[in-house]
This record gives sequence, structure tokens and C-alpha cells, in this order.
Amino acid sequence: MATSKSDKKTASWIGGALIFSGRPDPTWSVAGQAAGELESLWAGLQPSVEDLPAPPALGYRGAFLRDPGGREWLAYGGTVTLKTKSAVQSRLDPARQFEKLLLATAPPTQLPPEVLRALRDGQL
Repeated sequence: MATSKSDKKTASWIGGALIFSGRPDPTWSVAGQAAGELESLWAGLQPSVEDLPAPPALGYRGAFLRDPGGREWLAYGGTVTLKTKSAVQSRLDPARQFEKLLLATAPPTQLPPEVLRALRDGQL
């Protein structure tokens, strides 16, 4: 009896940084353990009723995390927003822990040096 092989790829978590205008933004795979840490961090954040911070038109505009089920978190300026198929909710992250942890999962060659410097120097 022949065994068939599945062509399906294993679904994975994807991280990315919104940096470029006119070319693709960097993306990378996020390990399950790191994704779990980010989910736990999200769960501990306080809900936000404030307006979302407005990113600049050019340059760094935040970091995102996408799960295999279609949820997407966007972290920028001390706020993390979760978008699902049915809802959008934002939470406060004044220390920007979610954003920093997510960016720290990127391979060093994926992010421009100025973003890495800002992350290292606590300027994000």
C-alpha cells in the first residue's frame, strides 16, 4: 500500500517590522516558545481606551506578529492592538515590552542597524 505525502506546510508564527516604503518589510519566523511568551505578555496588559499613537509616514512604524489562525498583533508607541476576524482591541504597554520582545526574535540581518540600535539603547 502506498503512503501519500502531504504538501501542506506546517503553519508558523510570523513576525515583521513596518519599516520600508516602496519595498517589502522584513518578516521572519517566530518560534513557538517566543510566541507563547508574547501571548502571555499580551494577556497581562491593561485594556486601552486611548487613541492609538500615530506612526510617522516614513521610517519605523511598529512590529507585528501573525499567528497561524489569522490573528495579528501590532505593537507601536506603547500600545499593542490585536486584530481578529471579528474584533479589534488595544492594550497599553508603556514599557513597550511586547514590541521589544517581538523585535528581539528577528535574525540580526533582518532589521536595519538604526532599529537595532534604538532597541538596544531603549529608544523604541
